[in-house]
Amino acid sequence: MCGKFGRFEKENIIMQAKPFLKWAGGKTQLINDIEKALPREFTSQKFTYVEPFVGGGAVLFWILENFPNVEKAIINDINADLTNTYKVIAEQPKKLITVLQKFQKKFHSFENDAEGRRVYYNEQRALFNTRSKDIVTQAALVIFLNKTCFNGLFRVNKSNGFNVPMGDSTKQTICDVENIMAVSKVLQRVEILTGDYRETLQHAEHPALFYFDPPYKPLSQTSSFNTYTKDNFGDNEQIELSDFCKTLDTLGHYWMLSNSDVKGKDMNDTFFDDLYEEFNINRVWAKRSINANPDKRGKLTELLITNYDTNNYIPVLELNKTLFTNFDKPYWIFKERVSINSILIDKNKMSFQNEVSDKVVNEIVTNFELLGWLPITLDKGNYLLDGQHRLAVAKKLKLKYIDVVIQDTELLNSGQECSLIINRKKSIELKEL
Repeated sequence: MCGKFGRFEKENIIMQAKPFLKWAGGKTQLINDIEKALPREFTSQKFTYVEPFVGGGAVLFWILENFPNVEKAIINDINADLTNTYKVIAEQPKKLITVLQKFQKKFHSFENDAEGRRVYYNEQRALFNTRSKDIVTQAALVIFLNKTCFNGLFRVNKSNGFNVPMGDSTKQTICDVENIMAVSKVLQRVEILTGDYRETLQHAEHPALFYFDPPYKPLSQTSSFNTYTKDNFGDNEQIELSDFCKTLDTLGHYWMLSNSDVKGKDMNDTFFDDLYEEFNINRVWAKRSINANPDKRGKLTELLITNYDTNNYIPVLELNKTLFTNFDKPYWIFKERVSINSILIDKNKMSFQNEVSDKVVNEIVTNFELLGWLPITLDKGNYLLDGQHRLAVAKKLKLKYIDVVIQDTELLNSGQECSLIINRKKSIELKEL
């Protein structure tokens, strides 16, 4: 699959956008595992893609290049230096290139002067830490430091001062013109936020796929590296993130989350297994390459957790969706993938008072046909109005989600309109049975 977005054409060469920074914990190596873990609906429906901890953006750029059905993307990071760089690339790429080329030319002029190179690097680092330059220069300094510092780390101290020493390479590319232009093009589809990851929810349109790549829980007391900002991300923050994921699940959004596999290091450490026990926990192989000690770099398992699998949701066919949404708008609002646990039952609110027949439920399960799989009806308070048997079938099939239509009775202005909808509902109920 290959989209047209974000390609930079120059002399018949087509450039795809790729991460413009080296970032600790970057997900380029896990793309194949992430692709396998995507919800099947993601490849065929229109989606909003949300990445609340964007980092280097490896997954973001891969998604935007390969899934043109993603109509809108939202990225966020609490690191304002990082998000400023994204914004500058999106809005002022040519100005950024001009500044970066000056940095690159100056740095490369010290190829045979190690001390001069070190002094220039330290001057640029001190300039960055003042946070006093214009936004384009600050963005250029982020990229310069990332390309020339030790191992491509972005690390700050408690005072938010970048404190990584210079690396050994002398001729690395600091200004990748083609990639900056390619990245700028794909970012035209992206809304860039700076702040708490939870704020992304108010910008997400349904359905949305959230991909979380938070600072990882350290595997030992000495292996901690999550100081991308002056604020730490400890166990309490990991627990708060799991609560946010549960909220997204209740709202019917899809989410995928990466983190370290602490159980792989210590079989008795079930921190994440307990935290996400109601969801799907997968272990995938990854290679850690950022460590001061080369002997501690190598393959280990990481977690890829999702709130969905291929067996917990059966979407309504497009023709059945059209039947509901085209017939009597605006009285019905179709909503995909609603958490079954969020649906409330009050017999007094139901359109029909018939009891659920186990025989009927078993017959539908045994002779299940997707063509006859229709959404259930809820009111705006999430109370079931119609579709008791369909809901019972969903539970029998051990589904976690179901498509619904929300009936807005306040918009019904006349008894004739009410009669029209009730008759239609009777027709659907008879068809189902």
